[in-house]
Amino acid sequence: MIASIVDTNDLLQTVAYSSAAGIGVTLIFSLGIYGSTRFADYSRDGRRLEAALSGALAVLAVFATIGVLVMGVIVMTQK
Repeated sequence: MIASIVDTNDLLQTVAYSSAAGIGVTLIFSLGIYGSTRFADYSRDGRRLEAALSGALAVLAVFATIGVLVMGVIVMTQK
């Protein structure tokens, strides 16, 4: 009777996908934090090339985080 009430396969897939998405978004956002702190450090030390690359990493990570969040909202509203 329980098997007809709860579809365990769908439930396990939901847990797996949400865990992977949560870890992925956390890693992407942490790259943004890393890039912004390295940008500040390199700028202070006068290392312009390293600062520019770190700033680009921070900006890309922020855009990737926003993109993943938007995609998550789209997926949630379609199902």
